[in-house]
Amino acid sequence: MITFDNIIIYLRKSRSDDPNLSVNEVLLRHEADLQEYCMREFGKTMPEDRIYREVVSGETINDRPVMIQIMRLLETGIIDAVLVVEPQRLSRGDMQDCGRIINTLRYTNTLVITPPKTYNLNDEYDRKFFEMELTRGNDYLEYNKKILNRGRIRSVREGNFIASVPPYGYKKIKVGEGKNSYHTLKIVPDEAEAVKIMFHLYINKHYGFTNIANYLDAHGYIPRKSAHWSPAAISDMIDNPVYMGKIRWNYLKTQKKIVNGEIVKTRPINRNTEDVILVDGRHEAIIDENTFNQALIRRGNSPRLKKGTELQNPFAGILFCGSCNRAMSFKQFTDRRSSTGHISESMLCNNQRICHTKSVSYSDFINNVKASLKTSIHDFEVLLNNNNDDKELERKQYIRSLELELERIKEKDSRQKDAYEDGIYTKVEYAKRNAKLQEQLAFTEKKLEEARQIKSYTDIYKEQIAKYTRCLDIISDNNITAATKNELLKPLISKIVYYNNQQSKAGLGRYIKNEFTLDIFLNV
Repeated sequence: MITFDNIIIYLRKSRSDDPNLSVNEVLLRHEADLQEYCMREFGKTMPEDRIYREVVSGETINDRPVMIQIMRLLETGIIDAVLVVEPQRLSRGDMQDCGRIINTLRYTNTLVITPPKTYNLNDEYDRKFFEMELTRGNDYLEYNKKILNRGRIRSVREGNFIASVPPYGYKKIKVGEGKNSYHTLKIVPDEAEAVKIMFHLYINKHYGFTNIANYLDAHGYIPRKSAHWSPAAISDMIDNPVYMGKIRWNYLKTQKKIVNGEIVKTRPINRNTEDVILVDGRHEAIIDENTFNQALIRRGNSPRLKKGTELQNPFAGILFCGSCNRAMSFKQFTDRRSSTGHISESMLCNNQRICHTKSVSYSDFINNVKASLKTSIHDFEVLLNNNNDDKELERKQYIRSLELELERIKEKDSRQKDAYEDGIYTKVEYAKRNAKLQEQLAFTEKKLEEARQIKSYTDIYKEQIAKYTRCLDIISDNNITAATKNELLKPLISKIVYYNNQQSKAGLGRYIKNEFTLDIFLNV
C-alpha cells in the first residue's frame, strides 16, 4: 500500500512536446496535470520539496543530473512511487539506459504512476508494457533525430548558416518572417579586416601562422575568446571556405566511441568527401574565391610532417611549461651565422611568444632530467633504509579498527531488519532509520577497501625506486629511438614541468648560465 508522503513527481520536457513552448512552460503544464491527479486521488497537492524538474536536455542518464539524483533516492527504499505524465519521461535513451531505469524501479519496489495507469515492475505484464512504452519512446527519438537531420541538411543546401556559433568575421542574423525566415551571416567590419590581413600576409608576404598571430596581436586585433591569437586558430580560419561565401557541413562529423566502457563523442575531420556538403551561402564573402584558392595552393606547398616520419621528441605529451602550462617541443636550428652548418637542439615552449619562457638546450635538459631521477632514487633508498616499522603497525591497526566498525554496523543492520519483521518498526520508520545506516555501511566499506589497497611503505619505496630507475635507463639508452622512448616513458611519467625565470630575448643568455628547474611526476 503506497502512501502519499512517499510519492515524488518527476517532470521533463520531450521532443514530442510543442517546440514553440519553452521548457518551463511545458513543465508548468505537466505539473498542473499531475497536481490535478493528486487532488483527485489523494485529496491534496504535492509539496514543492517532492517535485523534481529536469531542465537540461540529454539523451542519456549521465546527461541528466536530476534523474541520477532520483535513482540514488530510490535506492534508499524511502520512495514508494514516481508520478510522471508518461513512462517515456523517465527515459528516451538507448536500451542500456532503459535497462538501468527498469532495474532500479523493479529492485527498489518503486511503482510508476501515470494518470491513465500505474505500473508495478515486479508484475510480469506491467513490466512488459512498461518496456514497450520505453522502446516506443526510443524509436520515436531516433525517428525524430532523422527528421531533424534531414531538415538541417535541406537548410544547409539552401545556403543557410545553421551552426550555433558564427565564425570570426561574422555575426549570425535571422532574415524574413515565419516560414520564409532563415539564418545567415552578416559581416562584422573590424573582424573582417583582420581576416583579410591574415590571407594577405599568408599569400603575399609568406608569413607563417605564428608570425601572423604576432602581427595581429601587435596591431590590436583581438580574437573573441582569448587575449592572443593562436597559430592553430589562424590555420583553421585560412582553411575555412565560409570566408569566400560558402557553407560547409559534415566536415567535422560527430562520432561516438566506447572508451573505458563509456560512450564519448569526438569530432574528427571527415575524410569521406562524399559526405561533406559545400554549397554557395546566402552570406556575403569577405575574400574572393581566387584568394582562397591561392591560400590552399600555398598550404599544399608548405612543408609538413609527412606520414611515417619518426617522432623526434621523446618527451612529447610529457613536458610542459611551468609559466603557461602549454606543451614544450623539441626544435632543431641550423646555425646560419657560420659555414659550419652546426645544428642546435633545444626544448621550446609552444606558447613562447606569449609567456616568454626561455628555451633550454636539449643536452642541458637531458642532463637535468637524469640528475633529478638519480636524486629521487637516492632519496627513496634513504627512506627505504630508514623505514620505521611503527608506520606499518599503525596502518594495520587502522585496518582492524575499520573491520570492527563494519562488523558493528552489520550487526545493527541485522537488528533493524529483525525489528521490522517483528512489527516493531513501520515501513516508513524502518526506511528512514535504515537509509542512514546504509550510508554508514557504504562509507565504512569504502574506507576499508581504500585502506587495504594502501601498500606498505616498504613496497611503495621499492616501486618508486624501480620506476625512477626504469625511466633513467630508458633516457640513457642511445640505442632506443625517440619514438620508442616516448612510448616507454608515457606509462611511467605523468608530467614533467619546466620552470625558468630568465627572460627569453634574442642574443641574451648565450654567455649566461641557463638556470632552470624540473618537477617530475610519476604515474601512480
